[in-house]
Amino acid sequence: AAAQWQSCANNNGNYTPNSTYQANLRLLSSTLPKKAASNTNLFATATVGDVPDMVHALTLCRGDFNASACQSCVATAFEDAQQLCAYNKEAAVYYDPCMLKFSNKNFLATTDTDNQGLLLYNTQNFTTNADITQRLLFTLINSTAQSAANSSRRFTTSRLDVGSSPTLYCLMQCTPDLTADDCMACFQSVLSVTLQYLGGRQGGRVLGVRCNMRYEMYPFFQGDPTLRIINLAPEVPAINNNTTPATVQPPAAAPPPDGKATVQEQNGKANLNNQAATNRPEEDALVWRLEEKSSEFTLFDFSEILHATHNFSKENLLGRGGFGPVYKGQLPDEMEIAVKRLASHSGQGFTEFKNEVELIAKLQHNNLVKLLGCCIQGEEKVLVYEYLPNKSLDFFIFGTHKAVFNHILD
Repeated sequence: AAAQWQSCANNNGNYTPNSTYQANLRLLSSTLPKKAASNTNLFATATVGDVPDMVHALTLCRGDFNASACQSCVATAFEDAQQLCAYNKEAAVYYDPCMLKFSNKNFLATTDTDNQGLLLYNTQNFTTNADITQRLLFTLINSTAQSAANSSRRFTTSRLDVGSSPTLYCLMQCTPDLTADDCMACFQSVLSVTLQYLGGRQGGRVLGVRCNMRYEMYPFFQGDPTLRIINLAPEVPAINNNTTPATVQPPAAAPPPDGKATVQEQNGKANLNNQAATNRPEEDALVWRLEEKSSEFTLFDFSEILHATHNFSKENLLGRGGFGPVYKGQLPDEMEIAVKRLASHSGQGFTEFKNEVELIAKLQHNNLVKLLGCCIQGEEKVLVYEYLPNKSLDFFIFGTHKAVFNHILD
């Protein structure tokens, strides 16, 4: 079963050698592996014995493994759990092919999900823009979660390809006794934990009893992905939305009349402006597509950006990243903004900038800092975000409630 990770419940009581509880565990270990392997969903639950020595158990094998591998993994899990969590009445162990939990408490009586589990992550970070990778992960996990929750096996593998950004692979699974809504509720916690702890990591896992997730920059599951995300959806679906995109594609953009963009007023702001006429044809097309897709996305004039940031003054500098400095600014309506001025040496040409803007513009979500608009003028490429003063991102993601997870280096 290769590497294993365990969670031992030390506060749930212990059993003694040669006790009735241990005998019940051994009985389960002789029947549950076969029961899981014979189930088309590779899933099984069982209860053995009488109070106070009653044992409840649940096992789930990964959907891309076969019955033989499942049976072998679950049998190994029983052996390992009794060694790694010696004489604990409750224990959970996780492997690549399977997971197992047993307990003296009847956790099978409800399908409610909890916030206990294991979090594993790759120690290497993405080298691309943090804003982009955060939104890539949101798209990948949200789309995969919807597909898994709506499948009969509550299992989906996926691949995300977006322009010059890294290809990402993902696997998500719930226990098949969950309803689609319960499965999505479990995945909601997975998404929140991922955005909080894994946003910059090149790979990671969230391992729970009722649901689990893994993503990597390389294919790690067997067979072709069942979900292929090859571009951007026009809108980000809500996390509890049960629609399942088989292939996410944007609508075809209508060509601008006579090849020219027009000025339209939205909430007192010009979404397009005459700077577009000075841009290259592909920049004209980008401006038109953005305006077509979102009435909330603003194309700023460079003079507006200069005025808002006091000509990118040092006093307004918030910090620097690999793609350029970020400045605080204020619009004429007194709205505060954060302005990322992409450096000319950042390596981002127009194609990369286009991919980035179109991606971020469509991936707006309460868990992510909002992109208000952008500015393109000559060599200047600027992203305009909402400004979040004096609070960290995880406050806005989680408020005062945070999931409890153990951290283990992968």
